[in-house]
Amino acid sequence: MAFGVLVSLLPLLYLMIRTTQMGITELTDTVLRARTLELVANSLSLSTAVCLTAMTIGTAQAWLVYRTDISFQKFFRLVAILPLALPSYVLAYAWLSVSSKVNGFVGSWLVLSISTTPYVFLAVTAALRRHNSASEEVARTLGRSQFNVAKSITWPAIRSAALGSGLLVALYTLSDFGAVSLMRFDTFTRAIYNAYRASFDRNSAAALALILIALTLFLIYLENRTRTIQPRTTIDQFRVLKTKLGSWKLMAQLGLTIWFILGVAIPVVSIIFWAVIGQSKANLGEISRAFINTISYGMAGGVLVAFFGLAIAILVVRYPGSNSRRIEQTILITHALPGVVVALSFVFLVNQSVPIFYQTSALVLLAYLALFLPNAVTVLKVPIAQVPIGIEEVARTLGSNPTQTLRRIVIPAAGPGILSAIAFVSLTVIKELPATLILRPTGIETLATRLWSATSVNAFSAAAPYALLLIVIAGLPALLVNREIRNVQNQSSLEVPASVSKPEPSEVK
Repeated sequence: MAFGVLVSLLPLLYLMIRTTQMGITELTDTVLRARTLELVANSLSLSTAVCLTAMTIGTAQAWLVYRTDISFQKFFRLVAILPLALPSYVLAYAWLSVSSKVNGFVGSWLVLSISTTPYVFLAVTAALRRHNSASEEVARTLGRSQFNVAKSITWPAIRSAALGSGLLVALYTLSDFGAVSLMRFDTFTRAIYNAYRASFDRNSAAALALILIALTLFLIYLENRTRTIQPRTTIDQFRVLKTKLGSWKLMAQLGLTIWFILGVAIPVVSIIFWAVIGQSKANLGEISRAFINTISYGMAGGVLVAFFGLAIAILVVRYPGSNSRRIEQTILITHALPGVVVALSFVFLVNQSVPIFYQTSALVLLAYLALFLPNAVTVLKVPIAQVPIGIEEVARTLGSNPTQTLRRIVIPAAGPGILSAIAFVSLTVIKELPATLILRPTGIETLATRLWSATSVNAFSAAAPYALLLIVIAGLPALLVNREIRNVQNQSSLEVPASVSKPEPSEVK
């Protein structure tokens, strides 16, 4: 456990060392130069635009498919989360293969909006499920207009979810590397990578990383301020009342269809088209090696991160206190660091201390541990918390010490959840790009790095097989999320049948 926490803190240690070596004068000159201010403007403008777009479309999707009489609801629920199966750099590749004019700010905004809208959709959907719409019905019986009800009742109920997920979208956009790099739009992540790769200017890269971290921590602060704890409602209190869209129904369906075409249909068709065009030139050997390397890194990274995450999750859940809380908060700090910053920190620290580990698979796995340990702890806390404490108490009374109790009782009982956490982290590792791109051993390629390299030189047909395989692999969690949403919706919602004509206020026109 201590080793995992230490690895998580290494990127922060690197930034402290590099800042000390730079000196105040050099740091100030780097921060205040025109290029840095341009990067600040680009990063903030892109994050703001993507955040507003994702919030607007994600909230509208959730309300339309769960609170109105729009047709084909199951279909639109599925397609709303399908972009989760498309990593941002895969979407960027797909749109670039459609038209090279889709680049720069507009291209980055489109791709990242498509990638992040599902996060808002899922958050707002959960808020709508928790909200009892009986209060809306009462307001309508008292003569309130539909707009007034939405403004005074519905929006306050989902506002925390919408704003919180919107800030997370801004955080994701600020740390994205693949999409903005392929779209050739200069943000902090691309500038940091170029400063290192092109000129090996690590001082400049570190200074830019410090600014990026400051912006990221500010967004995390805002996200924490918007987060509220909402009381859980029992199932028999739920009542979902459908709003009749009337003449707006066709317009709403058209809007959802257009977004599906932009976010899923066009990218997938484009990738399939280029895969068919380039099938005669496809190198099955390279594709197979990249696939094997990707799966190997994914499985090894998932097991490694889950192993250390399990130790921390057990400490946090079973031994709560100030120390366990500090440990959990410490590893969450690394969650604010983009992959490119974590990778550069490992390059510097390893070259200074143990250069033999530079460009080895072991170093790549350590970077995964630093990047995804918070994700693993968050997921693993759930199955550990679900194991009844009474079982452990019985084992202790029978003579088992704490270690034996964990090994024989807690871990086996939480086994399915632990396996799910390993799978989740593995799938996250598989989609990771910047750390793998910088730290991988020479000659080792993954699906992500192959796709990035081919797309960088506009070799769209060569990149297509790697994009297809990434979609297939990343599509598994999206399908699981959709099934879970449908199960929860069926179990926790009591929908008013369409055949019921009364009370009239429940069918807002």
